[in-house]
Amino acid sequence: MPKLEVLENKKLVLKNVLYKELKNIEFEILDAQINKFGLLLDKLSVQTFGPLVMKNSGVNISEDGKMTMDYNLFIQAHDYEQYKNSFDIIERLEVPYCIYIRFEGSPENLQYAHSKLDLYFYENELESTGEIYSVMIEETEHHTVVDLFRPVKVL
Repeated sequence: MPKLEVLENKKLVLKNVLYKELKNIEFEILDAQINKFGLLLDKLSVQTFGPLVMKNSGVNISEDGKMTMDYNLFIQAHDYEQYKNSFDIIERLEVPYCIYIRFEGSPENLQYAHSKLDLYFYENELESTGEIYSVMIEETEHHTVVDLFRPVKVL
């Protein structure tokens, strides 16, 4: 089993980005929304580069106890500006001052990487912005490689 190494002061940089904002999305339909994003990219024959990046901004709990999440989906694309009618676009996205960890293994064990990040923040008395960026390097049913970037709140 590989050791989960935590690195400090990493920066996530994305260029020529197409993105989709998913506000108050129910966990049960998140995968369907991610697939819908991918299908639209395919339908428009978008030439992408780099992996899919997902930003989780946290969990929302309504007065009736319903849990939803805020997610953004990001992908870098050649000629990204021509797709501004179908997607939101950003020329450059920089996320500095992140604590970083790479997870490689069975998808059901990804929780350990998140727990290690939580523990690292606690032990080092750091405060998170509440966001986490997941860079999906490889994803199959039995094996996944994900880079996790959690920004530190700078006071």
